[in-house]
Amino acid sequence: MARPPETRALALIGLRATGKTCAGRLLAARLALPFVDLDEELSRSGDLSPALRGRPAGEILAALGESEFREQEARALERALGRAGRSVIATGGGTVEREANRALLAREALCIWLVAEPEVLVARMQRDPTPRPALTGRDPLAEIRYLEARRGPWYAELAAARIDAGGGPPEAVVERILASGLAGGSLQGPAGSR
Repeated sequence: MARPPETRALALIGLRATGKTCAGRLLAARLALPFVDLDEELSRSGDLSPALRGRPAGEILAALGESEFREQEARALERALGRAGRSVIATGGGTVEREANRALLAREALCIWLVAEPEVLVARMQRDPTPRPALTGRDPLAEIRYLEARRGPWYAELAAARIDAGGGPPEAVVERILASGLAGGSLQGPAGSR
């Protein structure tokens, strides 16, 4: 059974470099809610070896491989959504890869899908020192397009709101989220269930 909308977490979903963490921190501050970055949650996990604990998610992904990384990510999502009270959660771009994660997000969170053009995302990744290992062996633009085609239907299925995150500062993205009415808990869940 899903939580009532006013008690659900607000989960930011979308491809890497859409600004989920930046916008999430600002949104949480505006709403006076706790903020959880899923990559940081994963990084603090006691399930990781001491050598990996506290490392950036990209380094953990490179060290563990995608399959084990996704397992750790699923555990981090369960912990984040299992806490009492409402929060803002910035998910990883690939969190939706697992069906169980999608089911958990649909039940426990109102999902806000941040979108931007692939060229914008590649430019952001090139400016950002955060390690983001390639997932497909393709060049960065081809990889983003591939991931957009693969994950887009899952994001759309979960999304209670689709927010343009391609232009302007993170504050503008937060204003768009607030204007959607979602942050107040007034929407009932994924677009398909309204």
